[in-house]
Amino acid sequence: MLRDKFFQRRKHKSSVVSPQDGAPIVQPPVNKWLVTATILLASLIAMIDVSIVNVAIPQIQTSLGASIDEIGSIITFYIISTVIVMPLNGYLNALWGRKQFYTAVIILFTVSSLLCGLAWSFPVLVFFRILQGLGGGALVPSAQAILLETFPKEEHGKAMGIFGLVLLLGPTIGPVLGGYLTETVGWRSIFFINVPIGIIAAVMAFLFIVNPPYLNKPQGKFDWPGLIALIIGLSSLQYALEIGQRLNWFESKLIIILLVVGVVAIAYLVRRELVTRFPIIDLSVFGNLTFVSGTLIGALIGFALFGILFILPLFMSQILRYDSFQMGMTLVPGTVAMAAMMPLAGLLADRLDPRIPMGIGIALCSSATWQFSHLTAQSGYWDLVWPQIWRGLGLGLVFVPVSSATLGSISNEKKASASGLYNLIHQLGGSIGIAGLTIMLQRLQAFHLSNLTVSAQQKAAVASSDILQQQATALTYSNLFSYSALIFLVSYLPLLFLRVRRRVS
Repeated sequence: MLRDKFFQRRKHKSSVVSPQDGAPIVQPPVNKWLVTATILLASLIAMIDVSIVNVAIPQIQTSLGASIDEIGSIITFYIISTVIVMPLNGYLNALWGRKQFYTAVIILFTVSSLLCGLAWSFPVLVFFRILQGLGGGALVPSAQAILLETFPKEEHGKAMGIFGLVLLLGPTIGPVLGGYLTETVGWRSIFFINVPIGIIAAVMAFLFIVNPPYLNKPQGKFDWPGLIALIIGLSSLQYALEIGQRLNWFESKLIIILLVVGVVAIAYLVRRELVTRFPIIDLSVFGNLTFVSGTLIGALIGFALFGILFILPLFMSQILRYDSFQMGMTLVPGTVAMAAMMPLAGLLADRLDPRIPMGIGIALCSSATWQFSHLTAQSGYWDLVWPQIWRGLGLGLVFVPVSSATLGSISNEKKASASGLYNLIHQLGGSIGIAGLTIMLQRLQAFHLSNLTVSAQQKAAVASSDILQQQATALTYSNLFSYSALIFLVSYLPLLFLRVRRRVS
């Protein structure tokens, strides 16, 4: 009943004005490649910042006198702030206008980057990182919406293929660039480097981004209870997912409290947004079956991407005794394969039913992940690289078509809202995946160690605890890779409900 009232209210909503004080908006013709260049430049600095800070943590800790428990907060609170702003993307775009909002978040990200580099204490740095996260969290969903609006529908795959390269390239070059800058110039330079690029991107956004005529400024009282519930719910859930491993998950009362508060707040938020007259989050997009199906696949992609990138380095470190350089060289081929596949996947999505490359990609990714379950302490470099390559090709075939099909099914006036929610669930899928795999890692390792110990005692075998521990760990990772492959196979279920409107030639 709530859903019916919600959709009825949406259909009869008429008290709206344009973002520019009711003046009619005429969308001027803008070269799509100038818009694309603007989007890619702004998105690149946001994505680089996801990982560039990681390598500078020891220097920041020494310079600002932060403790081991405190230092992780510069990453944790950045992620939390990005997550909070994502679902507000559609409302803020409509409230301030596309050009004004997108230019403003680039300026916010740029200024906060400058302030991070000038931070004189650790609490001040954390505060400026929160501001930076608010800017970065709004950049990516807005960029997706703008690109899909700029390119014709028959080129949505191409647009998402280009955008996907930036999403992948940023976090990949971040650690390399951050390590170089930290060692040669100092940790503050990893923030200062955003400033000139951000200024150029802001100027380009002001010149080339336009206010589409279908974005109408929302009227009525601002939904403060909804905003408060959003902040409490998402920040509680994301913080629990970020620190859960350190506090042994459900053995910690704090984690349990955070999860309960997060779930209750999100439940209240959903109910309120369905009944309030002026919601801040447009949940009507979940009435679109294609959007729901694609978003579920996006969450599973987040799990497959971030979850495996979490446990595979642990396997290489604990079982194969790889150092950081060896792990990096092993992971690079998979990233290169995924990057190489994205433009091709975009073309295939434009020319074929996008469910075809997605179906092939799910099979490739799942089978490659399953191959990891056969790794042993005697496995060589190529035993790790080939599954990585196939997995990268598979993820590339899934990521681009699902983005274009999911967001392409939404009307232009709701694309910004849909993109924010899609990216939020993708992010949460990765965080939940890492959390779930961490819990399974701990439980399975204890289970296998107990079984091996009992077996050794029954056979009166003489086995050192180190050998038993290594065997238990190897069995644990084998199980984790097998379970991960099976979980990603679940993507075929929502794929069945993905509806794609074929273009008539």
